[in-house]
Amino acid sequence: MTSNEKKLTLKRIAIFIMLCYIPNYVLEIVFSDHNGGMTSAAAGLTIMLYPAIANILTRIITKEGKGEHYLKAHFKKHKGIYIAAAVSPLIMGIINLLVCHFVLDSQTDMGDMLNQNLYGSGLRTLIPLILLSYMVCIPFIVMGFGEEFGWRAYLTPKLEKFMPRFPACCITGVIWAVWHAPLIWYGYDFGRDYPGFPYVGVIAMCAVCIPLSYVLTWMTEKTKSVYPAAICHMVIDNVMNIPALTMISEKTIKDNSLLFGILALGLVPAAATIGIMIAEKIKSEKAA
Repeated sequence: MTSNEKKLTLKRIAIFIMLCYIPNYVLEIVFSDHNGGMTSAAAGLTIMLYPAIANILTRIITKEGKGEHYLKAHFKKHKGIYIAAAVSPLIMGIINLLVCHFVLDSQTDMGDMLNQNLYGSGLRTLIPLILLSYMVCIPFIVMGFGEEFGWRAYLTPKLEKFMPRFPACCITGVIWAVWHAPLIWYGYDFGRDYPGFPYVGVIAMCAVCIPLSYVLTWMTEKTKSVYPAAICHMVIDNVMNIPALTMISEKTIKDNSLLFGILALGLVPAAATIGIMIAEKIKSEKAA
Protein backbone atom coordinates (compact mmCIF):
# COMPACT_ATOMS: atom_id res chain seq x y z
CA MET A 1 0.00 0.00 0.00
CA THR A 2 1.03 3.57 -0.60
CA SER A 3 1.25 6.06 2.26
CA ASN A 4 -2.11 7.58 1.31
CA GLU A 5 -3.75 4.15 1.09
CA LYS A 6 -2.45 3.29 4.57
CA LYS A 7 -3.82 6.54 5.98
CA LEU A 8 -7.20 5.93 4.35
CA THR A 9 -7.35 2.36 5.67
CA LEU A 10 -6.49 3.54 9.20
CA LYS A 11 -9.16 6.23 8.89
CA ARG A 12 -11.71 3.58 7.89
CA ILE A 13 -10.71 1.39 10.84
CA ALA A 14 -11.08 4.34 13.24
CA ILE A 15 -14.50 5.32 11.86
CA PHE A 16 -15.68 1.70 11.99
CA ILE A 17 -14.62 1.28 15.63
CA MET A 18 -16.26 4.57 16.62
CA LEU A 19 -19.53 3.57 14.91
CA CYS A 20 -19.44 0.20 16.69
CA TYR A 21 -18.66 1.56 20.14
CA ILE A 22 -20.77 4.70 20.55
CA PRO A 23 -24.30 3.24 20.13
CA ASN A 24 -23.29 0.04 21.91
CA TYR A 25 -21.90 1.81 24.98
CA VAL A 26 -24.86 4.20 25.14
CA LEU A 27 -27.41 1.36 25.04
CA GLU A 28 -25.50 -0.94 27.41
CA ILE A 29 -25.12 1.82 30.01
CA VAL A 30 -28.58 3.41 29.68
CA PHE A 31 -30.49 0.11 29.60
CA SER A 32 -28.27 -1.92 31.94
CA ASP A 33 -30.05 -3.80 34.73
CA HIS A 34 -26.78 -3.51 36.73
CA ASN A 35 -26.63 -7.30 36.88
CA GLY A 36 -25.10 -8.17 33.51
CA GLY A 37 -28.32 -7.90 31.51
CA MET A 38 -30.50 -5.32 29.78
CA THR A 39 -33.80 -3.79 30.91
CA SER A 40 -34.91 -3.39 27.29
CA ALA A 41 -35.24 -6.48 25.09
CA ALA A 42 -35.28 -4.28 21.99
CA ALA A 43 -32.01 -2.59 22.99
CA GLY A 44 -30.45 -5.95 23.82
CA LEU A 45 -31.42 -7.41 20.45
CA THR A 46 -30.08 -4.47 18.43
CA ILE A 47 -26.64 -4.40 20.09
CA MET A 48 -25.28 -7.23 17.95
CA LEU A 49 -26.31 -5.42 14.76
CA TYR A 50 -24.08 -2.37 15.18
CA PRO A 51 -20.85 -3.90 13.78
CA ALA A 52 -22.72 -4.71 10.54
CA ILE A 53 -24.24 -1.22 10.47
CA ALA A 54 -20.77 0.23 11.12
CA ASN A 55 -19.40 -1.77 8.16
CA ILE A 56 -22.05 -0.34 5.83
CA LEU A 57 -21.84 3.24 7.14
CA THR A 58 -18.04 3.29 7.01
CA ARG A 59 -18.14 2.20 3.37
CA ILE A 60 -20.64 4.97 2.60
CA ILE A 61 -18.87 7.70 4.59
CA THR A 62 -15.45 6.96 3.10
CA LYS A 63 -16.82 6.16 -0.38
CA GLU A 64 -15.23 2.72 -0.23
CA GLY A 65 -17.84 0.80 -2.18
CA LYS A 66 -18.62 -2.89 -1.74
CA GLY A 67 -15.13 -4.31 -2.09
CA GLU A 68 -14.65 -7.80 -0.61
CA HIS A 69 -17.96 -8.08 1.23
CA TYR A 70 -18.09 -11.83 2.10
CA LEU A 71 -21.84 -11.92 1.40
CA LYS A 72 -21.86 -14.86 -1.02
CA ALA A 73 -22.61 -18.17 0.70
CA HIS A 74 -20.41 -20.59 -1.33
CA PHE A 75 -22.35 -23.36 0.40
CA LYS A 76 -21.83 -26.18 -2.12
CA LYS A 77 -18.07 -25.71 -2.12
CA HIS A 78 -17.76 -25.50 1.68
CA LYS A 79 -20.55 -27.70 3.07
CA GLY A 80 -18.13 -29.27 5.54
CA ILE A 81 -17.31 -25.93 7.15
CA TYR A 82 -21.00 -25.02 7.39
CA ILE A 83 -21.70 -28.33 9.14
CA ALA A 84 -18.70 -27.79 11.42
CA ALA A 85 -19.96 -24.28 12.23
CA ALA A 86 -23.25 -25.75 13.44
CA VAL A 87 -21.98 -28.91 15.17
CA SER A 88 -18.53 -28.05 16.55
CA PRO A 89 -19.81 -25.67 19.28
CA LEU A 90 -21.81 -28.53 20.81
CA ILE A 91 -18.72 -30.76 20.73
CA MET A 92 -16.81 -27.89 22.31
CA GLY A 93 -19.53 -27.70 24.96
CA ILE A 94 -19.12 -31.38 25.85
CA ILE A 95 -15.36 -30.87 26.19
CA ASN A 96 -16.03 -27.78 28.32
CA LEU A 97 -18.30 -29.86 30.54
CA LEU A 98 -15.64 -32.50 31.12
CA VAL A 99 -12.88 -29.97 31.80
CA CYS A 100 -15.02 -27.83 34.11
CA HIS A 101 -16.27 -30.93 35.94
CA PHE A 102 -12.79 -32.28 36.66
CA VAL A 103 -11.30 -28.86 37.46
CA LEU A 104 -14.15 -27.34 39.46
CA ASP A 105 -16.78 -29.91 40.38
CA SER A 106 -15.22 -33.38 40.48
CA GLN A 107 -16.90 -34.28 43.80
CA THR A 108 -20.39 -34.27 42.28
CA ASP A 109 -22.00 -36.86 40.02
CA MET A 110 -22.85 -35.37 36.61
CA GLY A 111 -25.87 -37.66 36.18
CA ASP A 112 -27.30 -36.70 39.56
CA MET A 113 -26.65 -33.03 38.85
CA LEU A 114 -28.38 -33.32 35.45
CA ASN A 115 -31.47 -34.80 37.07
CA GLN A 116 -31.41 -32.17 39.80
CA ASN A 117 -31.05 -29.25 37.38
CA LEU A 118 -33.71 -30.61 35.02
CA TYR A 119 -36.20 -31.55 37.73
CA GLY A 120 -35.61 -35.29 37.58
CA SER A 121 -36.05 -35.69 33.82
CA GLY A 122 -32.35 -35.89 32.87
CA LEU A 123 -31.62 -36.82 29.26
CA ARG A 124 -35.33 -36.86 28.41
CA THR A 125 -35.25 -33.08 28.75
CA LEU A 126 -31.61 -32.37 27.86
CA ILE A 127 -31.81 -33.64 24.28
CA PRO A 128 -35.04 -31.72 23.42
CA LEU A 129 -33.55 -28.66 25.16
CA ILE A 130 -30.49 -28.79 22.90
CA LEU A 131 -32.64 -29.31 19.79
CA LEU A 132 -34.92 -26.44 20.80
CA SER A 133 -31.88 -24.21 21.37
CA TYR A 134 -30.68 -25.03 17.84
CA MET A 135 -34.10 -24.02 16.52
CA VAL A 136 -33.89 -20.74 18.44
CA CYS A 137 -30.62 -20.02 16.62
CA ILE A 138 -32.34 -19.99 13.22
CA PRO A 139 -34.22 -16.67 13.52
CA PHE A 140 -31.34 -15.17 15.48
CA ILE A 141 -28.74 -15.88 12.80
CA VAL A 142 -29.24 -12.25 11.79
CA MET A 143 -27.73 -11.27 15.17
CA GLY A 144 -24.68 -13.42 14.54
CA PHE A 145 -24.45 -11.90 11.08
CA GLY A 146 -24.60 -8.45 12.67
CA GLU A 147 -21.39 -9.03 14.59
CA GLU A 148 -19.54 -11.18 12.07
CA PHE A 149 -20.20 -8.85 9.13
CA GLY A 150 -18.43 -6.21 11.18
CA TRP A 151 -15.59 -7.96 13.01
CA ARG A 152 -14.68 -10.73 10.58
CA ALA A 153 -15.83 -9.32 7.23
CA TYR A 154 -14.55 -5.77 7.75
CA LEU A 155 -12.22 -5.05 10.68
CA THR A 156 -9.93 -8.09 10.49
CA PRO A 157 -9.37 -7.88 6.70
CA LYS A 158 -8.48 -4.21 7.12
CA LEU A 159 -5.97 -5.05 9.88
CA GLU A 160 -4.50 -7.83 7.72
CA LYS A 161 -3.37 -5.16 5.29
CA PHE A 162 -0.83 -4.13 7.95
CA MET A 163 0.07 -7.45 9.63
CA PRO A 164 -0.29 -11.25 9.46
CA ARG A 165 -3.58 -12.90 10.41
CA PHE A 166 -2.77 -13.90 13.99
CA PRO A 167 -1.84 -10.42 15.28
CA ALA A 168 -4.77 -8.99 13.29
CA CYS A 169 -7.08 -11.44 15.08
CA CYS A 170 -5.49 -10.54 18.42
CA ILE A 171 -6.27 -6.86 17.86
CA THR A 172 -9.79 -7.66 16.64
CA GLY A 173 -10.26 -9.90 19.68
CA VAL A 174 -9.27 -7.12 22.08
CA ILE A 175 -11.50 -4.56 20.32
CA TRP A 176 -14.36 -7.08 20.30
CA ALA A 177 -13.85 -7.86 24.00
CA VAL A 178 -13.68 -4.23 25.14
CA TRP A 179 -16.83 -3.61 23.07
CA HIS A 180 -18.56 -5.83 25.71
CA ALA A 181 -17.02 -3.87 28.61
CA PRO A 182 -20.14 -2.05 29.92
CA LEU A 183 -21.95 -5.38 30.35
CA ILE A 184 -18.91 -7.00 31.96
CA TRP A 185 -18.74 -4.08 34.41
CA TYR A 186 -22.21 -5.17 35.55
CA GLY A 187 -21.48 -8.91 35.71
CA TYR A 188 -22.03 -10.28 32.19
CA ASP A 189 -20.33 -13.64 31.42
CA PHE A 190 -18.12 -13.74 34.53
CA GLY A 191 -20.39 -12.57 37.34
CA ARG A 192 -19.27 -10.07 39.96
CA ASP A 193 -17.73 -12.16 42.74
CA TYR A 194 -14.12 -12.46 41.62
CA PRO A 195 -10.90 -10.67 42.59
CA GLY A 196 -10.24 -7.56 40.51
CA PHE A 197 -13.87 -7.12 39.41
CA PRO A 198 -14.60 -5.72 36.85
CA TYR A 199 -11.17 -5.05 35.30
CA VAL A 200 -9.99 -8.65 35.46
CA GLY A 201 -13.25 -9.61 33.74
CA VAL A 202 -12.46 -7.35 30.79
CA ILE A 203 -8.96 -8.88 30.56
CA ALA A 204 -10.52 -12.35 30.73
CA MET A 205 -12.89 -11.39 27.92
CA CYS A 206 -9.88 -10.42 25.81
CA ALA A 207 -8.34 -13.84 26.51
CA VAL A 208 -11.59 -15.47 25.37
CA CYS A 209 -12.23 -13.31 22.30
CA ILE A 210 -8.74 -13.60 20.77
CA PRO A 211 -8.91 -17.36 20.02
CA LEU A 212 -12.60 -17.10 19.11
CA SER A 213 -11.70 -14.33 16.69
CA TYR A 214 -9.05 -16.49 15.05
CA VAL A 215 -11.37 -19.50 14.61
CA LEU A 216 -14.22 -17.38 13.22
CA THR A 217 -11.80 -15.52 10.93
CA TRP A 218 -10.47 -18.84 9.65
CA MET A 219 -14.03 -19.90 8.76
CA THR A 220 -14.69 -16.58 7.04
CA GLU A 221 -11.47 -16.55 5.03
CA LYS A 222 -11.67 -20.24 4.14
CA THR A 223 -15.17 -19.89 2.69
CA LYS A 224 -14.93 -16.23 1.63
CA SER A 225 -18.31 -15.95 3.33
CA VAL A 226 -19.53 -14.43 6.60
CA TYR A 227 -22.33 -16.97 7.11
CA PRO A 228 -20.41 -19.90 8.67
CA ALA A 229 -19.02 -17.55 11.33
CA ALA A 230 -22.52 -16.11 11.92
CA ILE A 231 -23.93 -19.61 12.38
CA CYS A 232 -21.08 -20.65 14.66
CA HIS A 233 -21.43 -17.46 16.72
CA MET A 234 -25.11 -18.05 17.44
CA VAL A 235 -24.63 -21.74 18.26
CA ILE A 236 -21.84 -20.76 20.67
CA ASP A 237 -24.16 -18.23 22.33
CA ASN A 238 -27.24 -20.45 22.53
CA VAL A 239 -26.15 -24.10 22.56
CA MET A 240 -22.49 -24.62 23.43
CA ASN A 241 -22.58 -24.56 27.21
CA ILE A 242 -25.94 -26.23 27.82
CA PRO A 243 -24.12 -29.47 28.86
CA ALA A 244 -21.97 -27.62 31.42
CA LEU A 245 -24.84 -25.52 32.75
CA THR A 246 -27.03 -28.59 33.29
CA MET A 247 -24.41 -30.97 34.73
CA ILE A 248 -22.37 -28.69 36.97
CA SER A 249 -23.83 -27.30 40.18
CA GLU A 250 -25.05 -23.72 40.16
CA LYS A 251 -23.07 -23.07 43.36
CA THR A 252 -19.83 -24.23 41.71
CA ILE A 253 -20.42 -21.96 38.72
CA LYS A 254 -21.24 -18.99 40.96
CA ASP A 255 -18.28 -19.57 43.29
CA ASN A 256 -15.88 -19.91 40.34
CA SER A 257 -17.58 -17.57 37.87
CA LEU A 258 -14.41 -16.09 36.37
CA LEU A 259 -12.56 -19.38 35.87
CA PHE A 260 -15.72 -21.11 34.65
CA GLY A 261 -16.29 -18.32 32.11
CA ILE A 262 -12.73 -18.53 30.81
CA LEU A 263 -12.78 -22.35 30.55
CA ALA A 264 -16.29 -22.51 29.08
CA LEU A 265 -15.74 -19.80 26.47
CA GLY A 266 -12.04 -19.79 25.66
CA LEU A 267 -10.36 -23.15 26.27
CA VAL A 268 -11.42 -25.09 23.18
CA PRO A 269 -11.14 -22.09 20.79
CA ALA A 270 -7.59 -21.59 22.07
CA ALA A 271 -6.78 -25.24 21.34
CA ALA A 272 -8.49 -24.96 17.93
CA THR A 273 -6.46 -21.83 17.13
CA ILE A 274 -3.20 -23.65 17.89
CA GLY A 275 -4.35 -26.64 15.83
CA ILE A 276 -5.32 -24.50 12.82
CA MET A 277 -2.04 -22.58 12.93
CA ILE A 278 0.01 -25.80 13.11
CA ALA A 279 -2.00 -27.39 10.27
CA GLU A 280 -1.61 -24.32 8.05
CA LYS A 281 2.12 -24.14 8.78
CA ILE A 282 2.56 -27.81 7.82
CA LYS A 283 0.49 -27.24 4.67
CA SER A 284 2.56 -24.19 3.65
CA GLU A 285 5.82 -26.07 4.25
CA LYS A 286 4.64 -28.95 2.06
CA ALA A 287 3.65 -26.52 -0.69
CA ALA A 288 7.03 -24.75 -0.55
